Amino acid sequence: MDLISNNVVPADGERSVRTYCCTYYKSKLLGFETNGYLGVTNKRVIFQAVSDSVSGKNVIQSEVPIADVSGINSFKGIYFSLLSLLDALIVTGALGVVFFGLLTTIAMSIDSYTTFQVIAWIAAVGAMIGSFFVSVKSIWRPVLAGICVSSFFSLSSGFFGFGGSPEFTLILAGFALLYALTCMYWYARRPIFSLNISSKGGSSTPIEISSGSSMRLLTISAGRSLNAEPAKDAEQMLKELGAVILDIQTMGDYGIEKWTQE
Repeated sequence: MDLISNNVVPADGERSVRTYCCTYYKSKLLGFETNGYLGVTNKRVIFQAVSDSVSGKNVIQSEVPIADVSGINSFKGIYFSLLSLLDALIVTGALGVVFFGLLTTIAMSIDSYTTFQVIAWIAAVGAMIGSFFVSVKSIWRPVLAGICVSSFFSLSSGFFGFGGSPEFTLILAGFALLYALTCMYWYARRPIFSLNISSKGGSSTPIEISSGSSMRLLTISAGRSLNAEPAKDAEQMLKELGAVILDIQTMGDYGIEKWTQE
């Protein structure tokens, strides 16, 4: 997407040089979910993110004259999110309890303990195998592991007054629980992206993309309260943004022609 052609009114003689889909915002609390674009023109560096929500359109926009850019500080990596870990614990625990209740209902409604064992084992093994086909970034991986825990635990609960080998299935439930906790840990490892473009005005940082914490959600700065994740052009932008800006600043029209997207 070209910001100048679509979302930003160009200045006199302004034209786009490069546009990067550099970040992705998602906030359930604010109802904000969209890509963020950084555009470099022959006159400005512009960041914009626009999202439609039930309450209306949300817009984040900041810019700086390209001649005033004095420094770039960026980061793309992983951080551990306590909120994501809490989400995984709550969802996995709740659905695990529900599934255990479902298995209990099945056990009480059939006459054959063998039939119940078959159902529970199919659920346990199916959930465990199915979890390996789900991305570690998806909350459904720990949920499936939690269902496996519930299934093994139901087998060790001794329905109908006899439980076969409850110690063995209880041990399996313990291993499945460790696996579920590991899945929660990996789910809580979230991608993070930040970009700070400073100007010659001193400590001023006119363009700032960063991830917000739960406390910062209470601030009035929406751009600083959203979790910024890397988007498809993040790595490319980090590699070449400094060169693009420096070439335009030092070489003028030649630098513009060198980097202008076809």
